[in-house]
Amino acid sequence: MKPIAYKFKIFLDNIIINKPKIQFINSVNCKHEKSSKKIKKNLVKQLYSTINWVGCINFIEKKNIFNIIEFTPKNMLKKISQQITKNINIDSIYDVKTFLSISKKYKV
Repeated sequence: MKPIAYKFKIFLDNIIINKPKIQFINSVNCKHEKSSKKIKKNLVKQLYSTINWVGCINFIEKKNIFNIIEFTPKNMLKKISQQITKNINIDSIYDVKTFLSISKKYKV
């Protein structure tokens, strides 16, 4: 995926990402990102880096976060996460209907 990473970076350079209103945890280094610049950098890095989902779930639990919204074509991460812990609720957004439903649920 590295060859497409540069093109994706150029694409993201033209997009404004505001400071998140909800916590954004990236799967590259399992940290909470607040900076738009770091979010963009990690989105690009995510294309060619190993995903540390167990580390992300452990980080989330340590931060006492109990609700996650995943943007995905399938709810695969939800299934994997439930094998790691039962303490976190995960909602999956995979189409317009689920986006609207979850946006209403979390008042985002």
